[in-house]
Amino acid sequence: MELTRITSLDQLEQYRDDWSLILEENQNTNPFIEFVWVYEWWKHFGGEYNMEIMLFKQDDRPIGFVPLIHKKRWFGHTYTFMAFGHANYMDFVVYNHLLKDVIESTFDELIKEKKNVVFYLYGLLESTETPKNIEDYLRQRKYSFSLHRVITPYINLKDIKHEDYMDKRKKLHRLDKREKRLRENGEVKFSRSGQEEMDTVFQLHDNRWKKKRDTSGFTNDKDKEFYRSLVGIQEGPMQTELDALYINDTMIAFHYGFKCRGRVLSYVLGFDDNFEPFGPGRILEREKILQCKKDRITVFDLSIGYEPYKFALNTNVDYTRKMIFSSSVMTAKIRRFLLSMKESLIERLKKNYEFVLFIRITIGKFLFVIRNLFNKTESDGARRELHAFLSRIKKYLYEKERYVVYRMENKDVPELAITEDIIELTINDAMSSPTISPKKLKEICEKMYRGYKGYYPAGNLVFENIIWMNDKVLRIGPISYSERLGRKAIHFKNWHEGNLEAACSFVKKNNKAKTVFVTVKDEFGNKPNVLETIGFSIDKQIEKRTFFGNEKYEIIE
Repeated sequence: MELTRITSLDQLEQYRDDWSLILEENQNTNPFIEFVWVYEWWKHFGGEYNMEIMLFKQDDRPIGFVPLIHKKRWFGHTYTFMAFGHANYMDFVVYNHLLKDVIESTFDELIKEKKNVVFYLYGLLESTETPKNIEDYLRQRKYSFSLHRVITPYINLKDIKHEDYMDKRKKLHRLDKREKRLRENGEVKFSRSGQEEMDTVFQLHDNRWKKKRDTSGFTNDKDKEFYRSLVGIQEGPMQTELDALYINDTMIAFHYGFKCRGRVLSYVLGFDDNFEPFGPGRILEREKILQCKKDRITVFDLSIGYEPYKFALNTNVDYTRKMIFSSSVMTAKIRRFLLSMKESLIERLKKNYEFVLFIRITIGKFLFVIRNLFNKTESDGARRELHAFLSRIKKYLYEKERYVVYRMENKDVPELAITEDIIELTINDAMSSPTISPKKLKEICEKMYRGYKGYYPAGNLVFENIIWMNDKVLRIGPISYSERLGRKAIHFKNWHEGNLEAACSFVKKNNKAKTVFVTVKDEFGNKPNVLETIGFSIDKQIEKRTFFGNEKYEIIE
C-alpha cells in the first residue's frame, strides 16, 4: 500500500472522480465527506490550517483518503479530522473491505513519524464500521483511549406509517392549534428556496440569536459565503436543500440541510421570533418530514444534540463519538488525559439541558445587555432587557397586585353612533405597519395565538389604538390569571377613556355576546369612574401575592 499526502486544493481536485467513486461504491449517506462538501470547505477555510489528506494507493489506484488537519506545537503534534465546527460527522473515505488496513496504516505511520502525537477524532457515527475498527486497532496496540458520545436522533421514514406517525405528533405542543391560528391570519406556504434568499435566511438567524449565545457560527462573514456556496450544489449524490415557511410571501422560518443518497440531514433550523407563538419552526420541520416521506427518503437525520423537539419527532437514535488517543510518549499521554477530562466535562454539561438553556438564553441576554447598553442602535433593546430582569427579581421577592373585573349586560350597553369604521387587525396589517412591526409584532402574534381579535379605527393603526377582544377566556396577563368565559360573553382590553364607548357600541352591534367584561388595575387613575359612568359594575376582585416565588391568589366575589 503506497502512501502520499495531499496538501493543496489543486492536488485534491485531481482526485475528485476517485474520491466520489469510493463513496458511490460504499453507498455513503454522510454528506460531510462527499467531495463537493470537502472541496468547498477547504476552499473557504483551508488556508487557516495545515491540511493533510492522506492518500492510499494500491496498484497505483487510489483506494482511500483520510481527511486530517495537522497542528504542530512545541509540546508535540495533534491530528484531528478536517472541518471541525462545521461538519457534524466525519469519517475515512475508504473502500469498505480495505477500511481496517487503511486505519492500521494511517496510525502506525503517523505515530512512527511524529512519536509525540495526539489524535482527536470527532464525528464518528457508531452505526458505521470506522469507530469499531479504530477501537480494535487501539486495543491490539495497547494504546489508552477515551470515548465521548452525543446522542443523534433520527426518523426511520422507511418503517413509519405516515398517518399514524403524524396523528401522534400533530397535537404535540398544540401544533395543530398553532397552525390553525397562523392560517387564520394569512396565507401560509411551504416551498423550496434558493441562493437568492440567503440574505433573508441570515437575517432571520441573526435576529433570533441576537440575545442568545450562538455557537454555530452560521452568520459569521466567512461562514456566510461557505453556506451560500453550498446552496448552489443541486446535482449529484450530495445536494443542499433550503426550504422555507412563508406567510403572505414573507419568510418566517427556514430549514437548511443536506440530502445524500436517501438521507436528509437537518443542519440549521431558524425562524422569526416574532412568530414564535405559532410554532413556525415546528410547522416547517413537520412539512419537511412529510416531503421527505413523499420523496422516498429513508432517513431524516435530526443531527446531534439533546434538544427536546428532536425526541418528540424521532423514532430511533444513533450516537456520535469523539475518540481521543495518543502515542506512548509521556507528554502525549498527559495531553490526551487533559483533553479527555475537558470532553468529559462538556459531555456531562450538554446532557443537562437546563444548564444548556441557562448558558444559551440567560448568559446570552446578559452579554447582549453588556455589549449594547451604550450602543446607539441597540441601547433601547438592552435597557428593556435590563428593566425586565430587574422587574422579575422584584416580583419574585415580593409582589402584591389587585385587579377589578367589571361587567355589563350587552342589553344595557348604550347605543352610540360610531363615526369611524372599526377594522379587524390582520397579521399583514401589523407586518406592514412601520410603527408596529419593529417592536410590537411579537406581542400581537402572542395575542392572536391566545384567541384575541384586534380592532382599530380605519386609517389610524397604532398599537395604542388596538382594542383586543376574546370570547373564550378572561385573561389578566400581568398577574398570570385566566378563567374560561361562559357562553355568549366577551372580554376586551387595551381600552381607554377615549375609545371605551365606541368599543362597547361595536360589541353591541357586531357580537352576540350577552355579557361584556373589562378589567382594570385597582386604584388605576380615573378608569373605575369612567366604567361606572357608562354602566359597568364590579363583578369580582382578584388579588395576587408573591413572596420569594410563592404565589397566592385571592378572589373576592
